[in-house]
Amino acid sequence: MFLLTLLMSLSASAESCDKVTNYRQFFKCSLEKHPEHEIAKLKTADSQAIVDRSSQWENPDLDLKTVGGEKAGEPVGSVELSVAIPISQIWVNGARRQVGRADKRIAELESQEMSIGAQKKLIVDLYRLRQVDESLELVNEAIGAFGKIRGQLRGRLARGPEQEITLNLVELASGDYELRRNHLMVERTNILSTFKALWGPNFEIKKEFLPPLKETWPKLSSTESTTSKSLATQRLLAQSEKLIAESSLAMKESWPTVKIGPTVERTTEGLSQYYSYGFNLNMTLPLFSMNGGARRYAESQAMQARLLSDFASKRSQLDRTILALKYQSAVDSLRRSTTREELKKKHNRIDSLFRQGLASGGIVIEAHRQITEFAESQHEHETAAIDSYIELKAMNGESIEEIF
Repeated sequence: MFLLTLLMSLSASAESCDKVTNYRQFFKCSLEKHPEHEIAKLKTADSQAIVDRSSQWENPDLDLKTVGGEKAGEPVGSVELSVAIPISQIWVNGARRQVGRADKRIAELESQEMSIGAQKKLIVDLYRLRQVDESLELVNEAIGAFGKIRGQLRGRLARGPEQEITLNLVELASGDYELRRNHLMVERTNILSTFKALWGPNFEIKKEFLPPLKETWPKLSSTESTTSKSLATQRLLAQSEKLIAESSLAMKESWPTVKIGPTVERTTEGLSQYYSYGFNLNMTLPLFSMNGGARRYAESQAMQARLLSDFASKRSQLDRTILALKYQSAVDSLRRSTTREELKKKHNRIDSLFRQGLASGGIVIEAHRQITEFAESQHEHETAAIDSYIELKAMNGESIEEIF
């Protein structure tokens, strides 16, 4: 029944990813295809096996000894069978389970960090891809406008000094914008390579797969910058707990290994046989080593881990405060800035004035430069807001999809 349910869910997921219609769905389907996200799920599923493995009992020892001979023409001999169970694991396995639980916690945190890292990369790439497409549109429009100015100036039989200067400026600006376009195209290709690797070499990005500029940004909780430890700090704490457990394990492993069990012996004398029953004890004598070096090393490592986790905990509070200020500052700047619609109207107005002969070529060049730089600045603030928000949520291991 479970297998049938799993197959049905996988089939439904595959069908939904074949009909992607918006950027949220595209993100989720891309995440399901991402290898790091899949590895993170496997690591989480395997974490319990770490504890089970650490507390497994050693197999008992089986010892069989047989001797035989003759006495006065009669056969004599004995067969001895012993089983030795390592009872020293009773006081060692507790420490091993502590190490295993710490390893499990570390594996869970690492898988969480890996999954969030994959989500973060996809979200940032999707936003950046939309920004690159917007920048390419502005750059192509500017190159087209510069081409018209250059064509008009070159078509004149006689050019004055101001027109010669304008022609030179247009040619320089065209060359600069061509370089910008090449740089943006390379960046776009690099980002798309990730999605082609996930979706196949024939994948083509669609406009509806890209998130628009947010009109309403998420609000930060007043307590999330001061409560709970970050994932990195939690991992350091788990590593500290593991090293403390390893120190305890080293201490317990320094005690002798003790094995006990029953012994059965069958003795043969001629035609007579009889059985003897007893008890065997096997113990390592700690004459040459008490594992002192391992204990001191484990204690030193545990102390170092505690110092690092304490520092990371204090630093994470400061990092949260800085990220919250960075996020709020970027969001406030975006709210006060000119909207995309207003920017497009200004752009169209400048081109219209130039076509009517009411604006000089130099003014058109400067207007396009300012519009392009404004768009780049807006993209930088948007990226800063996205990055800082994602970092804040990721520090706590919380969902970062709200940025969509």
